[in-house]
Amino acid sequence: MFWDSFSFSVVASLMPIEDMMNLYKCIDVIERKAIPVITKAFPDGGRKFQYDIVPCLSSEKVKTIFRKQN
Repeated sequence: MFWDSFSFSVVASLMPIEDMMNLYKCIDVIERKAIPVITKAFPDGGRKFQYDIVPCLSSEKVKTIFRKQN
């Protein structure tokens, strides 16, 4: 599985994910990959994260991470 992120102004490199995605891998990818890319693309804070069907994205731990970033 690969994780990628993109916006109108920034395309990040693919990040390979070993095995199955779980909550802790999801948090690791968000903190190491998604947040830096989102912050670079939208330094003024005008950003949205599009959630997909990955169950870990709807967890309270992940929601808390994104709340802290806004």
